[in-house]
Amino acid sequence: MMLRSFLTGSMLLALAAAPPRAAAGPLGMTGTDVTSPDGVAYTLYTGKVASFDGVPLDVDLTVPQGPISPRPLLVMMHGWGGSKTDWESPTVHNTSPDQDGYNNVAFVARGYAVLNYTARGFHGSCGPEAGSDPACAKGWTHLADRRFEIRDTKYLVGLLADAGVAVPGRIGVTGGSYGGGQSWLLALEGDRVSVADAADPEQVTLQSWTSPGGVPLHLAAAVPKYPWSDLIHSLQPNGRASDGVILPDGDRLQPFGIMKESWVSGLFALGAATARYAPAGADPTADLVVWYDAVQAGEPYRADNPAIAEAAHQLTTWKSPYYQDGLIAADVAGHDEVPVLDVQGWTDSLFPEVEANALVNKLKRADGRWPVSVTVGDVGHAIAQNKASDWQPINAAANALLDHYVLLGSRTRLTSTFSARATTCDATVGALYKAGTWAALARGRLHLAAAGGSQATTSAAGDPPGGAETDPIANGSTCIRLAPGQSAGVAMWDFPVAANAILLGAPVVTFGLTLSGTDAEVNTRLWDVAPDGSRTLVTRGAFRLAGSSGPTTVAYPLWGNGWVFRAGHAIRLEAVQNDAPYLRADNLSSAITYQSVALDLPVR
Repeated sequence: MMLRSFLTGSMLLALAAAPPRAAAGPLGMTGTDVTSPDGVAYTLYTGKVASFDGVPLDVDLTVPQGPISPRPLLVMMHGWGGSKTDWESPTVHNTSPDQDGYNNVAFVARGYAVLNYTARGFHGSCGPEAGSDPACAKGWTHLADRRFEIRDTKYLVGLLADAGVAVPGRIGVTGGSYGGGQSWLLALEGDRVSVADAADPEQVTLQSWTSPGGVPLHLAAAVPKYPWSDLIHSLQPNGRASDGVILPDGDRLQPFGIMKESWVSGLFALGAATARYAPAGADPTADLVVWYDAVQAGEPYRADNPAIAEAAHQLTTWKSPYYQDGLIAADVAGHDEVPVLDVQGWTDSLFPEVEANALVNKLKRADGRWPVSVTVGDVGHAIAQNKASDWQPINAAANALLDHYVLLGSRTRLTSTFSARATTCDATVGALYKAGTWAALARGRLHLAAAGGSQATTSAAGDPPGGAETDPIANGSTCIRLAPGQSAGVAMWDFPVAANAILLGAPVVTFGLTLSGTDAEVNTRLWDVAPDGSRTLVTRGAFRLAGSSGPTTVAYPLWGNGWVFRAGHAIRLEAVQNDAPYLRADNLSSAITYQSVALDLPVR
């Protein structure tokens, strides 16, 4: 999906510099000896390997040169639209900050074996490149499903254990975005695997994770990078999800949320170009074409619409870590709590901070000793800057965790830590804050309120210039800054900043309003306004208001950020009902009059 590694020219030069030796390897793959420019001698094995159901997967295995012997194994999983090469690098260090010291060569240099493979349905794993291979007849993507993609990973690991490549008790997983979501699902399954009935995939048996040869396997640690935990909320938020700091986590499924139009449309198009989708109606576990058409049709999203109901069922039951309450309970009961470091992005407009902390809150409620940590920075999907200054300490922490649990095989639990780095739009490095819990990072609250008078918005008016300028896809920039001025078609409140205030988390907005209509979007943008009137987008949010006309109170959290509001600046809150193209415009007409507004910011 993003931050991809490619087989670069420098890698090709490295291959040319050391004459390759092709040799037969494990699982029928062919190996090539390589010495990297920075002196790492490794063998890259590549080939097609049949998964549990015969679907051929495009696999790379990187190991230190020499005879095959059991080693700690790390599985590195790519993003949406990517391939097995995403986390491959010609050298330990890489020009992509996300991959610098965090790639196949970097881990092999420390003694790991590294498995990189292309997820089912993409590219060489039954994607467009596979053509009419009969083994790919049903090899389409299932969108990171426990019964398919997650089982693929566990099956491949088992094959490598049987082949003497992997130490069965020292397995780690990591991945970014699409691979990050899979890392979480793998962690929650732990040392079990979901085996679906071939005739009815809704009938699933949770079995002990063993290799095809019967060897018990153990997942020692996981590092999801900029992942989702809830695909419903991240793609179609209704405004009820919360990290629990100011508001409790709410019902994410009712009412059905507001589609992140630019993201969902872009991702669907990317998948159409790089993956194989199931024909419409052919497979209820992977009916992406039907689901996409249903959400694109827009409001009203009726509960009795079978496409919407099935999409919600499949995404929550099989593809979203947040809803795996049964797995979480079994993990605690069986003392199979996989250590996790979740890396999340403040400025990630696809998978924001709440994707980490709402799930981690569940784990900590189940067992306060669960060894799970969260680090948040200006990283991930657009509009994140992904600076080296953010990624270097994150990758150092990720490497340390994986080395502790996987490379060294320690069963000693590391202490959970929660850290966040403030976002900056210049070359300076934002301050890093740490605490024992996420809620403890922000030590206070800044309460701002405005009352008297009223402002109004309508679903038709919108803010076309502001919508395009703030859309993470159409704009394509980081640190969105606009010239002095006011957006059109929005309600707006300015709050002067008397003293420096460090936002560290998700602000909560509370509106006293009157709705005219039965369905409305209450979307918000939070700005830092400089003394010269120029504006920097700090965060934003979305809330679906459903019901009947009349007065009501609406309170919901924005995505959040780590941000310093300077004295002499102003905090500007905008409310807009039509925030296209980022958020899909509502089909149903409505109007809102705002009588009062309050803004509560978690501050350091």
